[in-house]
Amino acid sequence: MSSSSPGDSGSVRSRLRERLKSVDPFWLAALGLLGVLGDRVPGLELLQLFHAFWLFLLWPFAAAVVGGLRRWRRDEAPEPGPRDWLAMGDGWRGAAAFLLGVPLSVVNPLLGRQDVMQLLGSGVAAARYRGSLPAPETFAQSARYRLPVEGTWTVVNGSPMREHSHSWFPATQRYAYDLVVTDDEGRTRPADADASVENYYCYDRPVLAPADGVVVDVHDGDPQLGRAGGFSHPFKRTVTGNAVTIRHAPGEYTSFVHLVPGSIEVEPGERVSRGQRVARCGHSGNSSEPHLHVQLQDHPAFEVAAGLPVRFDDVAVETPGVDVAADWDDPDDGAGRSVHVGQRVTHALDGEPPQRDDAASGEDATSAGGLGAVRTAARFANGFAVGGFATAVAGFVVSAATIALGLAAAAGAAFAALAGKRLFGSGVGLGSVATVAGVAVAAAVVGAVTASNALPAVRTFPLGGGVFLLGFAVFVAGWEYARLALLGDPFARGGD
Repeated sequence: MSSSSPGDSGSVRSRLRERLKSVDPFWLAALGLLGVLGDRVPGLELLQLFHAFWLFLLWPFAAAVVGGLRRWRRDEAPEPGPRDWLAMGDGWRGAAAFLLGVPLSVVNPLLGRQDVMQLLGSGVAAARYRGSLPAPETFAQSARYRLPVEGTWTVVNGSPMREHSHSWFPATQRYAYDLVVTDDEGRTRPADADASVENYYCYDRPVLAPADGVVVDVHDGDPQLGRAGGFSHPFKRTVTGNAVTIRHAPGEYTSFVHLVPGSIEVEPGERVSRGQRVARCGHSGNSSEPHLHVQLQDHPAFEVAAGLPVRFDDVAVETPGVDVAADWDDPDDGAGRSVHVGQRVTHALDGEPPQRDDAASGEDATSAGGLGAVRTAARFANGFAVGGFATAVAGFVVSAATIALGLAAAAGAAFAALAGKRLFGSGVGLGSVATVAGVAVAAAVVGAVTASNALPAVRTFPLGGGVFLLGFAVFVAGWEYARLALLGDPFARGGD
């Protein structure tokens, strides 16, 4: 029999805390899907208890509140961090704007569709790598990348290190970066300027292709609020807003999001050169203030991609804040260097080095041309999934028949808006024709099932869930076909 001491107990508690820190709450939230199975399958009703795991989605908010209360109770100052020198945000006004936006996002089925697809897509990405997603120690990029901006920008989110990453989950954003322009005091706009988007230093600045490549997807037309300070457009259609995705090498894609509406200068299938302007930095989508979200990913579809750690060529780095780890001193060893949150970064080379032989410069620019049908199918699947999400959520308060009528009315209004925009050249286009058609078909499915009395009203949630999962499956199948058959990507590369 072994004995224990107070020191051993402290060590156990320390190890337990470290183990808890390593648990990703969003994977725990994914167990809530078992509750859906309990709703659906007779005899498995006990699995409905797993719906409680959805509460883990609130973990980041709860952790922030608990951490703040602990520091207040102990009168402790927070640990110094690399972002401390930044003067971003708008105090209580910014926090209030964020809290106001949360319920609007929850009830917006367009955003809900994408959020849940990212949750499920992380599982799809993990399956590609048999549970071991790419990591800096195991992934070797094929193309050489420069910073996608000119001048000096500040990294406000992002690092290859987990504790300082943009967001370790979902998997698609694991190695993403948020970039802004700051002054020497760490402000993103002049101290005496209001929160109009044009007052932010980074707003409307050019976004550049980081390497040669072929554009595989473009999303434009998302609305943008003229004011920031924590506010984003209340009727945004996607989390990403206006976005461009470029393929640089097999299994290596760059995704730029939150772009200015109408600023995208490239089209799907178009070849782009390293340093070429593709769009301008904006405030569309889920954005509290103008910034550029950029990430390297292994897949053309944002929702099911795995984020990839990226090293940049010819980048000069300043660290005005706290260097929290010795391995941040990461000089360019000929394969580029990593950058981290809190650093100011500048592309330091006037000329451009040649691409490696295995990069995208040897691709046929028409390789992306066959993706038109896939993009159309993906947009239809998104619309179908939006109908499923709306059915699942609204089913808690209204009947499935009412939901079907509402979806049909929404689809009809969207078709009318699209027709008006096409006929008169102006007006509001509410998504693409394929997306609206997907919503209409979802409305027809929900209405048909309801009319047949095959599903009692109390089971509207599994009906909506089934429609959503079918839309998600079509979305994944289409993009997997494009990635493997049309673009010739490897099944998976590099895991940890």
